[in-house]
Amino acid sequence: MEIFDLVDYPNNTETIAKWYFNEWDYKDPKATLNSVIKKISTVTNRFSFVAHIDDELVGAGEIEYREYSQYLTYNYWLDGIYVPIEHRGKGISTALITYAKSKAIDLKLPAIYLRCESHLVALYETHNFQVICHEETKYIMQYICNP
Repeated sequence: MEIFDLVDYPNNTETIAKWYFNEWDYKDPKATLNSVIKKISTVTNRFSFVAHIDDELVGAGEIEYREYSQYLTYNYWLDGIYVPIEHRGKGISTALITYAKSKAIDLKLPAIYLRCESHLVALYETHNFQVICHEETKYIMQYICNP
């Protein structure tokens, strides 16, 4: 398995957008497949990466800068970690998370945050993320990159 920057594999963008739209963005009545393609194609405030096995796209993720009014000091977010069902259980999400942490350290980010559902908390805890807040259905987790 190898991890690459999405900018080096732009032909993966539409597939990733379909994954994201079908998994999360369909819940937003304003979202369309084209709007998701546009969003993940943007390199401003976003660093996207992909996992390949034998030249096949098998996962994706991103680190993005965004501001939440309720989390004013949490600026860098790990987001979009996605592995299609047929490739789960192969260590791909672990590789994507490890890559993201390494990239955040290289970028000298102080910390990265993520929002996840309760069934994913244990996974992220194995990668040294800690729960710092609990919303109604989501947990906010933090990984300190460069203290």
